[in-house]
Amino acid sequence: MDPDVIIESYVSNVVGRLPRRQRADVGFELRSLLREELAGRADDAGRPADEAMAMALLGAFGRPQDVADRYRPAGFTIIRPADAPQFAWIALGGVALQWAITLPAAYLDPSIAIWAASAGVAGAWWAPLPAWWLTWGLGAFWWPGFLITVTIIAAAIRHRRGEQESPAGSAAPMEWAAEPAPAATSAAARRIPPQVLDRDRVNRPGLVISLAFWMLGATVLIALPWLPQLAPGLPQPLLDAFAFDPEFLQWRAPWVLVLWAVSFAVVFAELVAGRSTRTTRLISLMGGIGWLVLLTWCLAAGPIFTAPATDGVVRLCLVGIMVITAIDLVVTLRRGVLPMRAPVVGH
Repeated sequence: MDPDVIIESYVSNVVGRLPRRQRADVGFELRSLLREELAGRADDAGRPADEAMAMALLGAFGRPQDVADRYRPAGFTIIRPADAPQFAWIALGGVALQWAITLPAAYLDPSIAIWAASAGVAGAWWAPLPAWWLTWGLGAFWWPGFLITVTIIAAAIRHRRGEQESPAGSAAPMEWAAEPAPAATSAAARRIPPQVLDRDRVNRPGLVISLAFWMLGATVLIALPWLPQLAPGLPQPLLDAFAFDPEFLQWRAPWVLVLWAVSFAVVFAELVAGRSTRTTRLISLMGGIGWLVLLTWCLAAGPIFTAPATDGVVRLCLVGIMVITAIDLVVTLRRGVLPMRAPVVGH
């Protein structure tokens, strides 16, 4: 593995955690720093830099999130460490007080007794608990949320007021760190998983499992229309429950197989290479957008299964898949699929 590829993955991981305006400058500075350090280690060792040497360097440099913290501008403290115990007591104490008042009230509430009788659990000691938990029990957590909201507003006001009261020019302009973080001990460096230092490195067993599930899903989708011929002994209600809508099979199902094939090819390419690349991330990004469009079409164009109960469950599952796909798209965009631009240098 090319050490520069590993360093590029590490730098991208660090700058992806920084504000957008810092990324180009910090990325080029950090990349130059790591390459110079790696070249120095290679000269000392009397051999060309390799993957093991690059991973050792990054392990000593630290986790990407820790390095990013050194470059990130300081924010403001929401809860001071000295105030944390008191805040916890007030927040949790308020919840406990509400529970102490509302739980006995739930046992005395006649409407809950009527519900318990209709459910056939009248007289059971636990009968009021479900209704209490779904109303007053969970509702008690408004108190910690209210406290943290007020605390955030107060901390932001304090921070803003402190900035305004600072004399002009009293604070030196922030400069990005130009020296590496203190080297981690060898034991600490060994404890950092390789995927943390090189996030483009893929988990091959996980990809194999993903490919297996993709193959299983594609096989089920292809086999279901022929289920009566493949398993004629199954009960007719079961066959009816899993019968596809003819219009779905004609127009929408083929595109599902196309996108499945694209996803399979991307994962297989990453499995062979042992890492993701900007190209595979770009293809995955376009494929994710394609999945969102296709699933929206599948939900809006009509039924997927002829049985209403089956169709309703599948639609609910597709909505969940769309949410997961949207989250994956956001993560992919944050990791970046375009080359890092060079910083603008004034003349």
